[in-house]
Amino acid sequence: MNILTEERLIQFLRETVDLQGICLDQLISSGTSPVSEQVLQRYRDFVHSIQVEKDREPTLKEEFWTWIWEAPANMNYIQMYGRLAWINLQLLNLL
Repeated sequence: MNILTEERLIQFLRETVDLQGICLDQLISSGTSPVSEQVLQRYRDFVHSIQVEKDREPTLKEEFWTWIWEAPANMNYIQMYGRLAWINLQLLNLL
């Protein structure tokens, strides 16, 4: 049986925290502004890297993950931070 390794989960947690740091730096001055294209692409790449692990981790196939797979094009820093916080919590539950 394939499983998502603890090492991989920690890599995901690290990226989540890095992206949250970027968002936190922008919350006061630009919280409701759309995230930069570069940050949005990094977020999308990160979410995709989690999504491809569905075969290793059955929890990722569950319906409650569905909303996370598609990032709105006009997502602002507050929204992205919230999504990342949710992902962070879900990943911690998998440890």
